[in-house]
Amino acid sequence: MPTSRLIFFPDNSEQTLDNKLLLSTLTSLQFINSDALNINHYLPGEKFLTQITFLGCSPNINLAPVKNESHCFISILDATNKTRCLGHTNTANPKCPNCKKRITNWKTDNWKKADELCLCDKCQTSTPYAELNWKQECGFARCGFEIAHIYPHEAVPTEQLLKALEQSSGFKWGYCYANN
Repeated sequence: MPTSRLIFFPDNSEQTLDNKLLLSTLTSLQFINSDALNINHYLPGEKFLTQITFLGCSPNINLAPVKNESHCFISILDATNKTRCLGHTNTANPKCPNCKKRITNWKTDNWKKADELCLCDKCQTSTPYAELNWKQECGFARCGFEIAHIYPHEAVPTEQLLKALEQSSGFKWGYCYANN
């Protein structure tokens, strides 16, 4: 069964970052605990809840392992030298960056390939899938991290977290939801 995730990645899909620097940044922000529970499985740190805002009246999130229940944890994504689709929601529906309208027939067999071109049915502009406006429903990048067991639109990062990531890395960060 797929795990719902909140995924963070550089705004520029060509950007990359050393995983050690990313891990160090998340640890110094106290976003994650410094010790991994398992390999690449970090529990939320002391300031996690000040850097992620949960929406709704009563989200049910386990921040620590509970027997026979899923829990929220953070993983660093393997950095690659090629941009890839990090995840998407089942309701992803991109907009054309040129005419700003939803693209009707965007889903092809190759849509998860970042450099594959998507033709807008409204203005006939061809755009790589990685450069479409996904409205946080899909993300393409070479590096990043994810929070497992966060449902789409259940939580959003604070401006403080996004600015801290930018300050540490030197570039802007975005995020998306995934349940694929």
